[in-house]
Amino acid sequence: MTTLMKRHMDTFPAIFGWDAFDKAFREFNDLLLPIEGYPTDVIEIKNDEGRVTGYEVNITLAGIPKENIEISLEKDIINISVKKSEKEEDKNRNYIRKGISQRSMQLRYGLHSIDKENIDASLKDGLLKISLPLAEEIKPRIINIG
Repeated sequence: MTTLMKRHMDTFPAIFGWDAFDKAFREFNDLLLPIEGYPTDVIEIKNDEGRVTGYEVNITLAGIPKENIEISLEKDIINISVKKSEKEEDKNRNYIRKGISQRSMQLRYGLHSIDKENIDASLKDGLLKISLPLAEEIKPRIINIG
């Protein structure tokens, strides 16, 4: 399986065990299916201190109408489906090279560490952006000694 998240041991202060954060990242990637035809980026979103606060999934869907895209949540899984665009072929046009994909696709991500109530999605200029913020209890925090 391809790992999408880069691991930097110095991302968090040394007092935090890496295992807790590694588990959250691993669960996020566990259910990734192969991508066929649509460029996809998965981006870590960090705060000013460099701590990961969430993720953003960007999928390039040029020429795909909003009605052909479905995003659903089922327990701890987000499912992103793109249905093949049904267009009538012009018999007077013969493609020499076709760069815009019209395939169906399905992506699945585990959301065990994601705040499911605050997931947001938008489609603008052929780019689908899905914001996946970390749940508050998963976000790294520093405990002040009183």
